[in-house]
Amino acid sequence: MNQRHMNCNVGLPRRHFLRSAAGGALALPWLESLAQGSESGEKFPQRYAFIYTPNGYNQDTFLPSSEGDSWELAPALTPLESVRDQVSLLSGLDREFVPGTGVHAQCGSCWLTSSAPQETLDGGFPTNATLDQLLARQLGSDTPLPSLELSCNDFTNRKETKYFECISWYGPGHAAQTEKNPRTAFNRLFGRPDGNVLNQSVLDSVQRSATRLANRLSSADRMKLDEYLESVRRTERRIQAAERAAARITEPPFPEPAGIPERRDEYLRLMGDLIVHAFRLDLTRVATLIVDPERWDSPRMFDGVFDSPQNHHVLTHTKGDEAKAKITEIDRFHVELYAYVVKQLANIPEGNGMLLDHCCIVMGSGISDGDKHNYADLQVLLAGGLVSHIGFKQYAGRRPLADLWLTLAQRANVNIERFADSTGAITDV
Repeated sequence: MNQRHMNCNVGLPRRHFLRSAAGGALALPWLESLAQGSESGEKFPQRYAFIYTPNGYNQDTFLPSSEGDSWELAPALTPLESVRDQVSLLSGLDREFVPGTGVHAQCGSCWLTSSAPQETLDGGFPTNATLDQLLARQLGSDTPLPSLELSCNDFTNRKETKYFECISWYGPGHAAQTEKNPRTAFNRLFGRPDGNVLNQSVLDSVQRSATRLANRLSSADRMKLDEYLESVRRTERRIQAAERAAARITEPPFPEPAGIPERRDEYLRLMGDLIVHAFRLDLTRVATLIVDPERWDSPRMFDGVFDSPQNHHVLTHTKGDEAKAKITEIDRFHVELYAYVVKQLANIPEGNGMLLDHCCIVMGSGISDGDKHNYADLQVLLAGGLVSHIGFKQYAGRRPLADLWLTLAQRANVNIERFADSTGAITDV
């Protein structure tokens, strides 16, 4: 990690506002003239985004031919050309498949899981609190939304279970439900909180009564009361954070979407924009985006790439050069989304640098080869100032994917020494 990024933590950035006589406020973008002499000790919050793509990749056209900073982009990675100096590709990271469940069901549901493969806490699945939720607990206490879960699965046939289309889990069996409609997600982020402004804490107003009550309770009941009051306090803080956000964001950063765009590329970019602006305005610091669920045999239109809908899953199981070429085009289509998000973050000033400097943007899949259902040799794209740029790195010797997740968790000061089946943090990231 670059030295200039070592001081990133969860502190709130200094903001500048235009204020009206009536008390309204309008948040200003970064203005260099307002920051002279004020940024030397500035600390900015860390942000993490995880973009998931299904069914693996065409290994022949996804992997570069050489390692290191001078890596040449493989055909599926050409959209990264303009941001290649800010992106790394890691390969050779493994997850262990747990027998007893569908070969695709574990791919996404256990991609970020904190459970080791033998910890099947959810039926046959080792689902547990996922990395994004551990990060949200550490980083999200001061934002209106502790985390944001989005999906571009607009299929309505509901043919698969939650294990095929959920990558974020609060705990075993408890999936964080995704928002698929950009308009609904927009209103969650930029809408006004309901009800009256909390001028006074509810807990502060009842503190004397709570103290008197506690004196009459057993130690076990006092603990329950404390837990309850703390849960109320957390809810208050969320409402107050939303109210502060509403006060400084008098106008949303872009128009409210009408719904799900008809074109697939516009849909993906719109969801990417929601994450970018949520990070920019400190509405959340952790986000996940499912590009598509695992398997899902309904044909999908890839606008601007094919003239007719294509079945991604079926293509991965179809022999021949034509099917492989189509998978490469689909891989490139998804990489374009990743490059778009990275570029947006790289062009937004924050402090003496850019918003991307205080982010870690991840993209990957739960299997490497969709035909072989290979859980080994997984690929992960990384970008942002919270990780070091190392170009292309191929790990040997079956290094666990969990080593990377442990590295990111520790980078965010999550107090853990092990994550799932990790063997140790990755020092070159």
